[in-house]
Amino acid sequence: MAESAVGTVLGSVGNLAIQETRFLCGVTVEVAFLKDELMRLQGYLKDADSKRRSGHRGVAVLVSQIKDAAYDAHNVIEAANYMDKRNRLKKGFMGAISRYARLPSDLVTLHKIGAEIQRVRRKLNEIFQSAHRLKIDLDNTVLVTGQVEDELADLGLQNYEDDVVVIGFQDEYKEIAEKLVHEGHMLSAVSIVAMGGAGKTTLARKVYTSSIVKQHFDNIAWVTVSQKFKGVNLLKDIMRQIIGSKDESIDRMQECEVGKKINEFLSQKRYLVVLDDVWEEDTWDQLNRTVKAFPDANNGSRVLLTTRKEKVANHVEMKTHVHVLKGLDEEKSWELFNSKALPSYRRSVIGDVAEFEDLGRLLARKCDGLPLALAVLGGYLSKNLCIQAWSDILKCWPSTKNTQMMRDILARSFMDMKNHYLRSCFLYLAIFPEDYRINVSVLIELWIAEGLIPNAPKHAQKETAYKYVAELAQRSLVQITCRSRAHGWLEEIRVHDMLRDWCIEEARQDGFLNIIDKTTGQVGESSTDVMISYRSSYQDFNGHNLHSTPNLRALIGFDFESIISLLKQRFLRVLHIENSALKDLSRAIDGCVHLRYLGLIRCVVPASQISSIGQHLYLQTIDMRGTFVTIPRSMWAIPSLRHVYIYGIISPLKGVLQTNLETLWLCLGSDSSKFCNLDIVRILGQMTQLTTLSLEIDPPMSAEVMNIFANMPRLVDVELSKLSVIDKLPECHHFPQSLRSFSLTAYAINQDPMPVLEKLQCLVVLKLDGYSEKSMSCSAYGFPRLQDLNLEEFFYTEEWNIEAGAMPKLSHLILFRFPKMSKLPEGLLHLPSLNHLELCKVSLIPVGDDNTMNELQQKGCEVIITE
Repeated sequence: MAESAVGTVLGSVGNLAIQETRFLCGVTVEVAFLKDELMRLQGYLKDADSKRRSGHRGVAVLVSQIKDAAYDAHNVIEAANYMDKRNRLKKGFMGAISRYARLPSDLVTLHKIGAEIQRVRRKLNEIFQSAHRLKIDLDNTVLVTGQVEDELADLGLQNYEDDVVVIGFQDEYKEIAEKLVHEGHMLSAVSIVAMGGAGKTTLARKVYTSSIVKQHFDNIAWVTVSQKFKGVNLLKDIMRQIIGSKDESIDRMQECEVGKKINEFLSQKRYLVVLDDVWEEDTWDQLNRTVKAFPDANNGSRVLLTTRKEKVANHVEMKTHVHVLKGLDEEKSWELFNSKALPSYRRSVIGDVAEFEDLGRLLARKCDGLPLALAVLGGYLSKNLCIQAWSDILKCWPSTKNTQMMRDILARSFMDMKNHYLRSCFLYLAIFPEDYRINVSVLIELWIAEGLIPNAPKHAQKETAYKYVAELAQRSLVQITCRSRAHGWLEEIRVHDMLRDWCIEEARQDGFLNIIDKTTGQVGESSTDVMISYRSSYQDFNGHNLHSTPNLRALIGFDFESIISLLKQRFLRVLHIENSALKDLSRAIDGCVHLRYLGLIRCVVPASQISSIGQHLYLQTIDMRGTFVTIPRSMWAIPSLRHVYIYGIISPLKGVLQTNLETLWLCLGSDSSKFCNLDIVRILGQMTQLTTLSLEIDPPMSAEVMNIFANMPRLVDVELSKLSVIDKLPECHHFPQSLRSFSLTAYAINQDPMPVLEKLQCLVVLKLDGYSEKSMSCSAYGFPRLQDLNLEEFFYTEEWNIEAGAMPKLSHLILFRFPKMSKLPEGLLHLPSLNHLELCKVSLIPVGDDNTMNELQQKGCEVIITE
């Protein structure tokens, strides 16, 4: 979006060190001129976008030109600033010379930068002349200051849930759960059939996560099929879920081998497999093509399937119950609409609620019982609590049904977002494949790298980004799939197919994003030459070479079928690729001074391809989770680096100084062990800004690693895996007092950890693994905020004493493999908030005869027992 592009450039100019650089004196003046001219244009763009949408060809061309000029300005300004940053980092005699004098190479670079600035200024001058010919007065537009701050004040982090099923489909939920649990012993299927947006997936998810299903089935798995799927990938996903492992060897298995492993594992199990969003009749046949993966052990195993096509539901070669999901009736439609449009936290500011309710019932009736339409329209109207606005929508309601009605509602909700940054963030969701579960922290790092999150005086960018996600959820434009137990914010989301299709089309028309896949080619490419896309997303692409545009700013790719050769991208800021094999990575990023985000998730990359990583001085995020790499020392010297996720080997860390990191995730192989224990303790001691830390090192780390906390006061989330023997935890005052989530896995913990950890006042989530002593105690008033407690893997505790007043907010408790505990501790009855207890492989506790368990169930606590 052009307004977002100009805003991004202006925000960047304000933060660049170039403004204070005497060394670049002449260039600095030119940059100031660029900034002034761009500010004049930004005011105009607030109105131009609506004119472009109305079909004004001249305005469309002008908007495109403004966006191009803004990005050109951004590139040249950063090139100048990069040279200055590079010189400041040089050491020794040459460093001193480069900081206080002009080297010949620098003079050449400055000349080129000056020429580029002049070219951009000529382009801007031509834009003003074009506007004059079109009788558009750019000089009389006013740039509204403080807008971002005002808009952020209205964005809340309300604790709402996705309540479509709770409100709309209680009877269907009970019927489907009953069919899954009690409908005979033969392997059979239940199919939910309905049009898009009717709530199939949400209903299936409600059944899948219910306690009755979790207790009845030994193993459960959920996969989303969608229109473009690979049978082998679905089988691998199912295998990971049913065996509960992240074993990397699964990725290397052939389809036949995976099918055999699944069959062997499930042969004596009662299982449930959910196939969500099935489009093709032969999907089940394809999953069992090379070998019958899903056995029928005559024990009541089930398949739950959702689809838009009834013939797909009937094609599965087993006994099948087809449940055709009908639209909501008038009363349920109003109930769902009311929960979105007039939530309790909004009603308190409404004067005449009855008048809104009368109009709301009429509007809800117009949605024809379609839950998605009701939710999105309700979310939009909750932001427009004005009787006139509601009446106007009712008067101009479209006469068309279903798909077009949904598109009209979406367009209205989109244009209602006054914040152009938020609109860009919503369109950005189209970079992900259909039905992709989006990790919110990854999404936020991408948004920030792209410049889509503004710098607001009273808000950190990350905080603003989380509010944007919450705003989209409140508008029902994204679906919540996981919420952080430690923080309460949204952790994982997905976008409904219909919303994603609309985003793709809107992004294409705006020149914001280009979607490319193997079946339809360049889906998102503009049909005209007016809008040039600056972002490309390849989704399940089977070609060898990628298309290229000269000014590409973001390259995103998922599941390339063949080894991909990357092209050199001079202005690339984001490179994010998943599940692919790459070559020529170094060619693509070498010399790319603008790179801010490098994400290679579960990829195969030659070791030499990232040796020059230290030259990327703007780099903010390096995400190599699941991609085995050797990281050079130069990475740690990047001044802008904030988030690091490394899987593989790191070079010796002697002399490394990195104090700006906020996130560090290291999963290191044995080749790193010779220096990791001592060096990591020393290096981490410098990282005083860390808020998130995850360490897993093979062979196991020594207990010395526990000493890292002394100089890390900002830590909020900590995960330490594969520690050796811990004789004693550090005293409580050595832990960060802001800690909200703590996970510790050790070969053996030889002293009760609870007396130390229960004093952490902010701790919300705690996971412990490997306690070896017979008794454990939680004292009164300990763990005042703890909500989730997960005790796993061979706790040899026989007696657990819980005093009254301990853990007053604990709601979820998981006990996994307590081989010596013969009864549940009576102290669990002292926990007033406990509503979920899960016992897994706790064989000595007598099911049905344990008094504490029976009393907990009588108090309303959900108890789930699994083997």
